[in-house]
Amino acid sequence: MIKGHCFPKSIIVQAVYFKFRFGLSYCEIEELMAIRGVKVDYATIQRWVFKFIPLLDK
Repeated sequence: MIKGHCFPKSIIVQAVYFKFRFGLSYCEIEELMAIRGVKVDYATIQRWVFKFIPLLDK
């Protein structure tokens, strides 16, 4: 887990990857994660994207 987050690193990275690789909306990513058994709100995914994309750009 990433410190201060309720989800494992792999879940967060996967959600951020879906956003930038496939250009999906946050609601579409929320649905995909639900299919995989992960209940996460689209607003949470949006916060992850804003927070972690600068780290992934490096």
